[in-house]
Amino acid sequence: MKLVIKGIEYEIKDGIAKATLGDLYVLKIKSGMGVQSIVNAFKRLEKSNSHLDLLEHEDGIQALRALIFLCRRGKGEHIDFDEASDVPIQEIGFIADEQDEVGADPKEALTDSDPDDEDPNEPVTT
Repeated sequence: MKLVIKGIEYEIKDGIAKATLGDLYVLKIKSGMGVQSIVNAFKRLEKSNSHLDLLEHEDGIQALRALIFLCRRGKGEHIDFDEASDVPIQEIGFIADEQDEVGADPKEALTDSDPDDEDPNEPVTT
C-alpha cells in the first residue's frame, strides 16, 4: 500500500523498513507510539465501517501522523515530526496494492476523494 501526500507516493513498507533508531525515538517521544502501535491502529481501521473512524480518536490521528513522518523520512526528506504531518487532510490518500482486497477502491483518500481532484482553497468538511 502507498501513502499519497500532496500527490507524492510513498511506499508504506519502505517508510517503516528505512526508519532509523533516531526516527523511532522521535516517533515515540512525539506521538507516544512505536511501529506496532501504528500497525494495530490501522488493523482496527480495517474492521471499522469508515476510514474516517481513524480520525475519531487520538491514537488514530497519532498513528496517521506517525506513518506520514516515517514515510517522508524514509524517502529522504529531512523534516521534523510536526512539519512532516502538517498536511491538510484533503491532500492525504492511499493507493492499494494489486494484492489488496479485490474490489477495493485503488485510490482511497481520507476524504473519499482523490487529493489531486480537490480545490486546495476549498475547506474540507467531514
